[in-house]
Amino acid sequence: MDLGLGLEDTHVLVTGGDGIIGSIIVSAFLSAGANVSSLDITHPQDSQPSVESLSPGKLLNLHADITSTSSLTTAWDSATSAFGTVECCIAAAGLDLSVLPQSGITDMDPSTWNRIFTTNIHGTFLTTKLWLCGLRDHVSSSTSSSSSSSSSSSSSSSSSSSANTEIKNPGLIIIGSEAGHFGVETQAAYSASKSAVQYGLLSSLRVEVPKIHARARSNAIAPGAVDTPRFREETNGAGTRRWWKECEATTGLKEPVDVEAVARSVLFLASERWSGNIHGQCLNVDSGKQGVVVWEYEGDDGRKKEEEKVLMDG
Repeated sequence: MDLGLGLEDTHVLVTGGDGIIGSIIVSAFLSAGANVSSLDITHPQDSQPSVESLSPGKLLNLHADITSTSSLTTAWDSATSAFGTVECCIAAAGLDLSVLPQSGITDMDPSTWNRIFTTNIHGTFLTTKLWLCGLRDHVSSSTSSSSSSSSSSSSSSSSSSSANTEIKNPGLIIIGSEAGHFGVETQAAYSASKSAVQYGLLSSLRVEVPKIHARARSNAIAPGAVDTPRFREETNGAGTRRWWKECEATTGLKEPVDVEAVARSVLFLASERWSGNIHGQCLNVDSGKQGVVVWEYEGDDGRKKEEEKVLMDG
C-alpha cells in the first residue's frame, strides 16, 4: 500500500496564495512536489512571470483580483501556459475577519456588505467556474485526441496521447470558516458569505462536478480560530479573556488551530489517493468547536465586587 500523497507534478492553483494561511498552503504543496500557481492581489503585476524551481516542486506567482473576470482569467491563462490544466484548485482568497470593520447589522454600511459578498462569494464563484471550464475543455480535447488516435494505425501514438492527457488529483477545495456554521455577532456579512460557499455552493457542486470530470471532487474546509500572529495580536494572546472566548470556552481541545494543521488538511483532501471518495463535504478543522459564547455570566463577579466593597469599608 502506497501511503504517499501522490501530489507530485500535480498542477495546483491557490488563490490568496500570499496570505497568512494561503502562503503556508502553497509551501505545503511545494514540499509535496506539486507545481503551484499562487494567485494573489498582492503579487506584483509582471508581464513575464517566471517559474521558480523549489525542489521538489515548482512555483509561479501571479497577480490576480478574484473579483475581476479579466484579471483572474489572465492569471489563469498564464498558469495554464506554465503547468497545463489546473488540476487541483484551492479557493483561499477572500476578505477575512482581520481586515473587516466590526459592526452590528443596525450600523453596517451596505457598501461593506456588498464588498464582502463580491469578494468572498462572487470571487469564489469565478474561481470555481474557471477551474470547471478548464476540466471540461481538457475532457473535450482528450476525447477528440483519443478519437483521432484510434483511427491512426500507430498504437504507440495512441498510448502516448492518453498518457499526456491524464489528469492527476482533480479537485476543488473551498476555504470556509467556523463563522459559516456559528455566525459572528459583529461580522454578519462575513459569516453569511462563508455559509454561502461552504453550504449552498458546495452542495450544488456535489452534483455538477462529477458530470464534468468523473473523478473530480469538491470539498470545503472550515477552520476555527487559527493561531496566527494576527490572531494573537487581536486577542492579546493566551491567558486573556478575549483568547478564552475565541478559542477555549466552546472548543473541545481548548486551543486554536495551528496554521500548518489547516494546510495538512487541505493536502489530505487534495490527494486522490487519500480522499478519493470524499466529495461534497465540509471538513471542520476547529479543535472541536461547539458554538459561541452568547452571554457572559456576571453573578459571581457582582457578588465578589460587593464583598470587596464591604471589606474595604471595614
